[in-house]
Amino acid sequence: MELSITRSTMNKRRPCAEAVRSARAAGFRHVELSAEKWRTALEQDRHLLRLLNAEDLSPWHAGWNLRLSWDTARWARTITGAPAAMDLTAGLGARSGTLVLPHVDDTGAPVPGPAEVEDRIGAVADLAAGRGLNVCVEYMGLRPTDPPENGVRTLPGTLDVLARVGRSNVGVLIDSYHWHLSGSPGLSQIPPAMPLWVHFNDAPAGIAPEQLRDEHRVLPGEGVIDLPRLLAELDAWGWTGPVSVEVKHPDLHALPAVDAARIAYRATYDVLDRAGHAPTGVR
Repeated sequence: MELSITRSTMNKRRPCAEAVRSARAAGFRHVELSAEKWRTALEQDRHLLRLLNAEDLSPWHAGWNLRLSWDTARWARTITGAPAAMDLTAGLGARSGTLVLPHVDDTGAPVPGPAEVEDRIGAVADLAAGRGLNVCVEYMGLRPTDPPENGVRTLPGTLDVLARVGRSNVGVLIDSYHWHLSGSPGLSQIPPAMPLWVHFNDAPAGIAPEQLRDEHRVLPGEGVIDLPRLLAELDAWGWTGPVSVEVKHPDLHALPAVDAARIAYRATYDVLDRAGHAPTGVR
C-alpha cells in the first residue's frame, strides 16, 4: 500500500514547494495539496515539475478550493474557478478531489439545505467527470453532543446523500479519525468500485470523544483507533490505492517540514507493516 501525506501534516509556514520536496525525501510517492497550493509550489520552484515527471511523484488526490458550506452567492462566484483548478491537478496526475459535507457554515449559521448541497456535489462531479476526475465526499464524524439534524456526520448518511446525487464518479473519503468518532462502521456497505480516498491518523487516549478536535490527532500507531481493523476493512473492500497521513498536530508543525514528513512516514510504515501492507521503497 503506497503512502501519501497532506501538507497540513508538515509545517504549514514553510513554502509549498518545500513541502513537496520534503515529502519525497521522506519516501512518500504522493503529496496532497489543494490546487491553489500546487500552483504556488510550481511558482516557487521552477524545477518542481521536472521532479514530478521524473520520480513518479504525484498528488493522486487534490482539493479544488471549494466548500459546500459557503452561502449561495459565494458558491456561485467561486465554482467558476473550479475548471482551471481541476485542469491543473489532473495535469499533475491527480485522480480525485475532496468535498466536505457541512454541518455549519464558517460563521456557525445553518448549512445550505440538503437539496442544495446535493446539487452542488452533482455540479462539481459533472465538471470533474469531464476531466477524468472523481469526487470523494468526506463526513466529519458524529460526537455525542451533536444533534442529528446538524448535518450528515455518519457513513450511512453520507452514502444516502451520494445515492441521491447519482453520479458514478462520486464516492466517499474515509478519515480514520472521523471513522472512529462515528463508531468505526464496516466498510462493506460502500458500493463496490465506488471512488474512495483514505486519510490516516490516530486519536489519543484519555480524551472523551466529544472533546476531540483536529489538533488532538496523533501519528498512526500512537493512539486508540483500531487501525489494523480499518486496514483489513479497506483490503476486504478492495482498496489498492494509498493512505494519506493527515495529522494536524502542533508538535509536528514545530519541526522542519522534512523532519515532520520523515516521522510521519516511519510511524505509518510501521502500522502498515504490522498489518501486512508495508509500502515498497524508502523506509
